Amino acid sequence: MTDVCLRRPLQRPSDAAIALTGVGKTFLPSGSEVVALTDIDLTVGDGEFVAIVGSSGCGKSTLLRLIAGLMPVSTGRVEVKGHRVSGPDPGVGIVFQTPVLLPWRTVRRNIELQLDVRRLGRSQHGKEVDRLIALTGLAGFENSMPYELSGGMQQRVALCRALIHNPDLLLMDEPFGALDALTREQMNAELQRIWMETRKTVVFITHSIMEAAFLADRVVVMTPRPGKIREIVPIDLPRPRTFETFRNPVFHEACDRIRSLMSASGLME
Repeated sequence: MTDVCLRRPLQRPSDAAIALTGVGKTFLPSGSEVVALTDIDLTVGDGEFVAIVGSSGCGKSTLLRLIAGLMPVSTGRVEVKGHRVSGPDPGVGIVFQTPVLLPWRTVRRNIELQLDVRRLGRSQHGKEVDRLIALTGLAGFENSMPYELSGGMQQRVALCRALIHNPDLLLMDEPFGALDALTREQMNAELQRIWMETRKTVVFITHSIMEAAFLADRVVVMTPRPGKIREIVPIDLPRPRTFETFRNPVFHEACDRIRSLMSASGLME
């Protein structure tokens, strides 16, 4: 297959799908102040795939929840599509590390759960459910129960559920972290394919340097708590990326740069 170069120019703030300015988050567990994030400035372009890496506890998941509107910022401002985030946004889809499927619902009914919660008609979205099932390779498993599926297939269901209402923005919090290495690689390739077909804006949290460099247009490297952006590393590789990409010197240079930034902070992949 011929590589199709999808490199993009740097996005101006007016082109941003996501804009964070001076964002900070402080928690007060048992009355003691814990600063999770501080001075976060980040712009994500429309249709861009951005990965965020950092140590456990550096605030990656907190940052994702601030973008999703699941918790308020302590300082600064979060904007999605030019509008200030003040609560959950219907234009956002979220995929977590565990699929969180309802065990008494079939694959189709688990995907339709998003429609039920949002009070969107199942009949009007039936063709879209079918399209997503085909897109993610779940055709033939529509009536299967979660316990009949592998971990990778369960995450495909969770991805369909996040996409069924056609969100502009997809937030993914270590969605493949619990999968075995081979299944994880397959899911990475599958996610890239889906992203290239749908052109959603994606923010992807991961602990894996190689996963971040394989998937992302840019990789945000965070410091330990309080989490700040240490550096943003561009991944100057054409798409579609394949397993041959792992042999590309540019890929190795990007991974080495990310690894050196994390090592400077005392972090490991």
